[in-house]
Amino acid sequence: MLDVAVIIVDDDKDFLGEVRQGLALENLSVVCASSPLTALDIIEQNLAIRVLVTDLSMPGLDGLELIRRVGELRQAPQILPIVLTGNGSLDSCIAALRMGAVDFLQKPLEIASLAAAIRRALDLSLQKWRAATLLDDPLALLRLLDRLRMDRKRVLPSVAGGDAAWEMLLDLAMAQAAGRQVSVSALCAGAGTSTTTALRRLEALEQEGLVERRPDPEDRRRVWLQLTHKGGASVRQAGRRFAETLRAMV
Repeated sequence: MLDVAVIIVDDDKDFLGEVRQGLALENLSVVCASSPLTALDIIEQNLAIRVLVTDLSMPGLDGLELIRRVGELRQAPQILPIVLTGNGSLDSCIAALRMGAVDFLQKPLEIASLAAAIRRALDLSLQKWRAATLLDDPLALLRLLDRLRMDRKRVLPSVAGGDAAWEMLLDLAMAQAAGRQVSVSALCAGAGTSTTTALRRLEALEQEGLVERRPDPEDRRRVWLQLTHKGGASVRQAGRRFAETLRAMV
């Protein structure tokens, strides 16, 4: 039991027996508990458990309360819940999801569907553990930052101003995504350098076809900035590279 990563909780002992046998045929070892209190004792003694599969409707302590208590009992390593129910309401589904449930399966269920959900949860748990480990490793973080710098250079190899110009482009992209207009003066003011230097970097972005200026139709003295199609594509490409780099490291 000490190295089993999955616990299944249901007050129907016959159901537990069928599920245990079915999952064994799927090469998944599980520990079963017919009451939430027993489950809490098992989880407290077994740090290997990473996935909790629980029924919602149980006497005494229901599945939602069990998920809440497990979250309080074990925050690291985190246990990911999968919810089973025979007559679950939409409110119960939403409540479970808000409490961190990663899957919601309706009874009667097929063993293959449960096995697939458990494997997805185990994979996600491993990713979360690797990400947490990365945050605690200063050398790994430095390698990540170095790779991200190289990714940015591959996306915008010829833009003058380097990382500073990239930050201006990213500031504009974030503002545009939020539905906010940005003026030339506002973008330069937020660049953290002199206006002259910021304007040079802005001109470099314009020359690369990443940013364009548009006069305000109501006030011709004011000029708005926006990403071009190429500029938006460059930001998305950098975002994808970041995601790929991070996935490779975790």
